[in-house]
Amino acid sequence: MEKINLPEDLITEILCRLPVKSVTGFKIVSKAWSNLISNVCIPRILRASPLSGFLFHSTKDCMNYFSYSDKNEGCGNDGEGFVESLTSLLPSEYFPYKLFDSCNGLILLGSSLCKHHYYVCNPLTKQCVAIPKARERVLTGGAALAFDPRDSSHYKIIRFVRARMVSEAEIFSSETKTWITCKLNLKPPGHIPFFVVRSVYSRGGILYSITDQGTIVCYNIEAPTEVEIVEVPDENYPYGRGVIELCKGVLNYANRNESKLLIWQFDDRHHNNSHGGSKAAGGTSFWTLKHSICMDDWRNIIHSAAEREFGYTRIYIIHPNSDIIFLGNRYMIYSYHLKSNKLELFCRRS
Repeated sequence: MEKINLPEDLITEILCRLPVKSVTGFKIVSKAWSNLISNVCIPRILRASPLSGFLFHSTKDCMNYFSYSDKNEGCGNDGEGFVESLTSLLPSEYFPYKLFDSCNGLILLGSSLCKHHYYVCNPLTKQCVAIPKARERVLTGGAALAFDPRDSSHYKIIRFVRARMVSEAEIFSSETKTWITCKLNLKPPGHIPFFVVRSVYSRGGILYSITDQGTIVCYNIEAPTEVEIVEVPDENYPYGRGVIELCKGVLNYANRNESKLLIWQFDDRHHNNSHGGSKAAGGTSFWTLKHSICMDDWRNIIHSAAEREFGYTRIYIIHPNSDIIFLGNRYMIYSYHLKSNKLELFCRRS
């Protein structure tokens, strides 16, 4: 039988149209196929099939998944068995697990019982990688994931630590499979504010991490010794605990007070062109207020669904590709559409 050699572009096109489980299984065909699938096909599939929701902790040891497609259905416990299928990939002896971060389809988890143990899971391929144990006996403020399949099939884990009163970054690379430590040069001088609440990774190597002190750590992983600290632009932090999100490639910050929901955009050009660091005492020079939304009319909607829950309603996330904000409390999740100025009951938490 005559052997037929297909062009690599055609093989890639065929593989990317198959179920991801089948594609992953084809890695055993040859070393060339393994490299093609790992470095080309899987990143392409991830780009086309991002997670359509987000993970969050409802209690200290209870992880929930919220899907954007859950509208008008019960949600918040385990959307379509997502959390159960995710945790089934992890060693049972280290339960329960803490969610640290998610980034472009990958999820970073750690054991609540055994600190400094991390796992990176890919729900699409049903793969889970145990990360070599990180350094102990340091004060760590959390861990973040940096991954963009458009740039590379490899990822990095970044955690900010304090050892002997010196601020450092510890970076794990999936390419080298090792941790490295970098002493940080902070602008303005000081220490990394603890603890990191949430991180988002921007294409080009910039990691933004919001801390419990109302500051944002701007960290370029390509220049791993340099860190800039920028204050959030409002005076209401930590009321309701503000959130950051990349929306259409731009960093947004949102928070609420008693009567308004406020959304700012980060002026990255101003930040990159600034000399001498951020305006640490004010921080507002980097921010532009984009939305100031009166919430007075929301009280009746939220109170009618759950009495006395208006004050406990907080922002969960800003949709990364649409002009929608998701808010919630113990009983309900709401969506607010910025273009139509309409608040809707999205779903009831089961």
